Amino acid sequence: MAEMSHSAEVELSQASVSESRAPARGKQETRPVYEVGFHIAPTVPEDGVAAVVEEIRTALGEAEIISEHFPQKMTLAYTVERSDLGHREKSNEAYFGFIKFALERQALPAFEDALRAIKDVLRFLLIETVREELVAAPRRAVFSSDRLEGETIKTPVSAAPEEKVEVSEEELDKSIEALVN
Repeated sequence: MAEMSHSAEVELSQASVSESRAPARGKQETRPVYEVGFHIAPTVPEDGVAAVVEEIRTALGEAEIISEHFPQKMTLAYTVERSDLGHREKSNEAYFGFIKFALERQALPAFEDALRAIKDVLRFLLIETVREELVAAPRRAVFSSDRLEGETIKTPVSAAPEEKVEVSEEELDKSIEALVN
């Protein structure tokens, strides 16, 4: 079988999860939509991140997964500390990902408790959001000036073209050395 890229695997597995967990159309529209952003500990090997994500999905239970972003390793803005089995663990890096899902309100505390129980999740943030994807439209900068109204800006033309001068290897090495030191 031909190998799939990791993103194709995630999309394929996401589609199958969404299809298998999608309830009747009327019920899914009434459930509130949430998004959970999470950091996975950098001590998890890269091939083990998918297993942690699957634990998070399992904790969601019967939730409808709307969209998700597979965790990617990133440098954190500050050091995150947590106590783990009697010693302090400090992390400057983590795998960050998120899942957007629809779930009944009364099931939310159980999901939060399940997330806290996953030892490889450094921290998470759970927010209520909207079902639609909010994508900011790219903005175009518009400049306005009274002085140049109707005029074409011309590039300056130099009077005489620069003449090429040959430089010896020694002079080049000296100038590079002066820049480096």
